[in-house]
Amino acid sequence: MKSISVTIVEDELLIAESIRIYLIERGHQVVDICISYEEAIASLNNNPPDIFLLDIRLYGDKSGIDVAHHIAQNTSIPYVFLTSQYDEVILKRAIATSPFGYLTKPFRKETLWTTIETSFHLSEGQKSSEVYLQVFDGQKNHKVSLKEIIYIKSEHVYIEIFLNSGESILIRKTITDFLETLNDDNFLMPHRSFIVNTKYINSWDQNNIYLNSVEIPISRSRKKSVLETLTKINEK
Repeated sequence: MKSISVTIVEDELLIAESIRIYLIERGHQVVDICISYEEAIASLNNNPPDIFLLDIRLYGDKSGIDVAHHIAQNTSIPYVFLTSQYDEVILKRAIATSPFGYLTKPFRKETLWTTIETSFHLSEGQKSSEVYLQVFDGQKNHKVSLKEIIYIKSEHVYIEIFLNSGESILIRKTITDFLETLNDDNFLMPHRSFIVNTKYINSWDQNNIYLNSVEIPISRSRKKSVLETLTKINEK
């Protein structure tokens, strides 16, 4: 069995220590124990693990769900949620981030082992089936994973592809042709000049979609269908 490296994000240190002992007993590695959003992001940047174990309620203003959003938007690292409370609203928010597992405290160490190992191997399977596009910017070809694309912006006969790495690629292609190339239900066209990856949507209102600091307009002609689609995604 492969040893899996785990970062524990849990603000109750006694529970975190128990989890650490259980994981080491199984032969896994504990990269770090974090009690807040800020510590978790710093740990991710300095020493990314194979998988995160995230308590939903953390020390400070931000939650494990906020950590999950950051992980999903910037990496392909899987994460499992951990909580001691059942709240339907919070549970829906957590599920919307597409976690690989969910543990309710208290739990047996065998349940922890099974959840961590199953989640990690499911994630590895998804990576092997990841879909890539070849795009040419006029000078060289780029191999781009669909999961890396945050949004696409049209500039006349060109489109600019914005990636979760912070980079962008400018290619000569119409935005409608590129949408057909994507052929993926995770992508939505709220405006004739924009395509967004719904995995990166933080929130929306009647007029705009928000992707962190980026604001994408929703056109009048597309508003009804776009809002219906976003509502269905939120209900999943």
